[in-house]
Amino acid sequence: MKSILLTILMTILGVESHAQEYFHVQKTQLIDAAGQPFIIAGVNNPHAWLGEKAYQALDDIAATGANTLRIVWHTRGQAAELERVIERCIALKMIPMVELHDVTGNSSGERLLDMAQYYAREDVKTVLMRYERFLLINIANEWGAHRVTTKHWQKSYEKAIALLREAGFKTTLVVDAPGWGQNILPILKGGQQLIDCDPLHNILFSVHMYGSWNDSQKIINKLTEAKNKQLPLIVGEFGYNYNDGKNNLGCKADHRTILKTCHQLDYGFMPWSWTGNNQENAWLDMVDHRDWKTPTAWGTDVIDGAYGIRQTAIPAKVFENDKIREK
Repeated sequence: MKSILLTILMTILGVESHAQEYFHVQKTQLIDAAGQPFIIAGVNNPHAWLGEKAYQALDDIAATGANTLRIVWHTRGQAAELERVIERCIALKMIPMVELHDVTGNSSGERLLDMAQYYAREDVKTVLMRYERFLLINIANEWGAHRVTTKHWQKSYEKAIALLREAGFKTTLVVDAPGWGQNILPILKGGQQLIDCDPLHNILFSVHMYGSWNDSQKIINKLTEAKNKQLPLIVGEFGYNYNDGKNNLGCKADHRTILKTCHQLDYGFMPWSWTGNNQENAWLDMVDHRDWKTPTAWGTDVIDGAYGIRQTAIPAKVFENDKIREK
């Protein structure tokens, strides 16, 4: 009864909860600031290394129908340039998800906190909070090597999440699986405890699928298990069966199974990556690196194939009759 009266009072006074102001999760669903379910169907783009080219590609990425842009970033990045990218994403009706690539494969809890401290840095924080209604924060890309335990992953992220909440961030925080992003077991075992430790209970998990996911049945089984455990999850990066697995990542993952299973479970996805990969990873370029727009076979399949971006992506409702709020 008290909660009902409080809700009525908040409505009368015009007080809005964070769930109405920012992205948040309800069980397995990501809900946008307009209060509508949102399923990510987006692209990873290398702004950290190829800034201007990556920025110029945003219009072409948006033309695929992508509803989310994972901004590959690093702590050397300037707040003003990050704002430029975020602002353009919003203008193109793509949800910006900022991630920091500095600690990929690193297992130091202190280094993970460094990532949280970058977001909380005054100039960066000012930018992020200006656009927070539209924003997702992926704390760190693939933090945690293969031998990281569930306990270490969980406790390290508890501290990083606490720092970000104390800094005032309310939007959904995206947490990568350890094991270079590929080990879903800590999410399945300790994910709910991590959500419970967040004062806003607003965590979205992300698993990356490469050589550890060459078994198609594993893809189906583990994503279904996450769904049954009511864990909010996306496949934040994935590759495909290139050269029958004879590639630098040993990847034979069936991307069609990934796309179809995500669609069936209402889980989001983001293939790696638009373009600009180094020579050994060039097979993962979605478009030709020479012009940044001509789709490769990989790009054509994940953009225009069954359950791909163009077929499944729906823009966030928050963009309808909304505008960027000044902070």
